[in-house]
Amino acid sequence: KSRSAESSMKALLVLISTACAASALQLQARPPAPRTRLRVLAAPRLAESAEPESTPATPEPLTISDEQIAAAARAASEPGADPFAGFETAEPPREEEPFDPRIILYVSLPALVLGAQLFFTFSRDMLAGDQVGPAVMDAM
Repeated sequence: KSRSAESSMKALLVLISTACAASALQLQARPPAPRTRLRVLAAPRLAESAEPESTPATPEPLTISDEQIAAAARAASEPGADPFAGFETAEPPREEEPFDPRIILYVSLPALVLGAQLFFTFSRDMLAGDQVGPAVMDAM
C-alpha cells in the first residue's frame, strides 16, 4: 500500500510542478496600443525644411595646367617615390607581433581531439564482424 501511496504522491508532485511551470510561462495580456499612436509612427516625415534656403555658392572649378600634370607624373615615376606623399594614411603601420608558440597548442589540441573522434567513429568499420561482435545497447 505504501508503494501505491508513494507513486500517487510522485504523480501529484509532477502534476503540481507542471502546473507551476506552465503558469510561469503564460504571457501577460496587454491592452492594444492606441490607433492614433500607430498612425503618428507610420506618417512620412520630410527631411528638408519647408522654406527654401538660399542656394549655396558653388566652388570655383580647379584647373590644372598640362605642365603641372607632367611634373606630377615625373615626380611619381621616380624610383623610391612615395605615391601617397602629402596625404595622411587612414591607419599608421602596425608593428610586427612576435611569434607566439602557444598558437601551436591552440591549433593542435582541437585537431587531435577531432582525429581521435574520427578514429573511434570509424574504427569499427575496419574490423571484421567476428572481432567486433554485435553492439550491445542495453547494458544497463
